[in-house]
Amino acid sequence: MARKNISAHSDAQFALFVDRMKDMLDGETKIEFEEIVRRLVRVVDKGSARSSTDEQNDDSESINQDGSPDVDEAAPSSLGEAATDVLPDPPDFNAIEIAARETVASRANLMALIGQLVFSSSNNESLLIYILMILLQTDEASAAIVFSTLNTTRARLDLVTRLARIKIDDREVRSALDQLIKDFNDTNQVRNEFLHAMYTVDGNGAITHTQTMRLVIKGGKISFGQQHAIDQKRLDGILKTCADLRNLNRRIWDVLPRLQEAVRKASSQGLRSKSSRNAANGLDIDPDSPAG
Repeated sequence: MARKNISAHSDAQFALFVDRMKDMLDGETKIEFEEIVRRLVRVVDKGSARSSTDEQNDDSESINQDGSPDVDEAAPSSLGEAATDVLPDPPDFNAIEIAARETVASRANLMALIGQLVFSSSNNESLLIYILMILLQTDEASAAIVFSTLNTTRARLDLVTRLARIKIDDREVRSALDQLIKDFNDTNQVRNEFLHAMYTVDGNGAITHTQTMRLVIKGGKISFGQQHAIDQKRLDGILKTCADLRNLNRRIWDVLPRLQEAVRKASSQGLRSKSSRNAANGLDIDPDSPAG
């Protein structure tokens, strides 16, 4: 909740808030959060006049291929003919720090939402260790090694999906797991949207846009990233994703015992089938034996 009266110590309080958020995180999550903070350095001076060439570029870049203007997106400058090796003037940090005291509440709100997004996403991803433990029919330590060896979320989810195909016969349980993975991917997309982006800060210290950190080819032009405004609609979207993540966490815990039972039954049926085949071939092998 935004404070009505902001004290003269707002910057120090905001710094303390960031430090506390970092204390709540650890490992890769803490590194990612610190990376977000470091990226809050791209400053745009709202009061500076733009050249007529820049205005023409802005007009041309705000038109889609179908001729319609982008309303909620701002396109970055294209790479190519407009490329230059001239560095921009450094921001007036002293002026920005003074002005930023009036916008500390909005920054704190956004940082708190991003922190919650990272916190919930990382906790949910850690539950993949238990899912892998069940599907691989191994212990927690071994599953954790597999989890950490696959160093991307996509690789971990792909492994879970493929193991489920050969380890689960129960269609209801497999369908529930598939839905979990789909929802996990959906929320992870929002998480990555804020973790892997640059942030635009105006002359008053307000965070106004995110910009993706990848090349975009549009209308035959190559641009670096795409800008998206951070407005109330965007903030509401983060709130919804955080709620979805909390719900997803509870659903994963609910599925775990069902998943364990489904894998146990499928494994047991597989051993019985193997024993029957061995008997038909005249082999006398204990069904509990690993040989076959």
